[in-house]
Amino acid sequence: MNNMQQAGIEKKSFELNYNGGTIWCEHLDGMGSWEESVISKFSKDIDNFSKPSVSSYMIINLDKTDITEGIVEVIISTFLDGKKSFRKIAFVGVGRRWQKQFNIIKKRGIIINYLSDYEKAKEWLF
Repeated sequence: MNNMQQAGIEKKSFELNYNGGTIWCEHLDGMGSWEESVISKFSKDIDNFSKPSVSSYMIINLDKTDITEGIVEVIISTFLDGKKSFRKIAFVGVGRRWQKQFNIIKKRGIIINYLSDYEKAKEWLF
């Protein structure tokens, strides 16, 4: 594991005050091909972003992370099976191949967009 991937694993996800609202920022970026670490980090964060007091607006940043079927499956099942309702999710760094799979989340009434820029994702949410 190189230093950049290690930094990605250690990057904390958090709630951000932005433009009069709040956004949950799920940082799964910069983790390269470390699928188990991505899934583990996301799974640990589920309890935090599923709390009723946490924003229903979310950015899932997967930039510079190799997306796999396993990662997609965990993220999709979290939103399809979860009790919390989300309004909007901005995915950052997700190529067309994976966008089609993530679109199934729309069945829960969640508005989804795919962007290549983290700042534009924040703007799109608010």
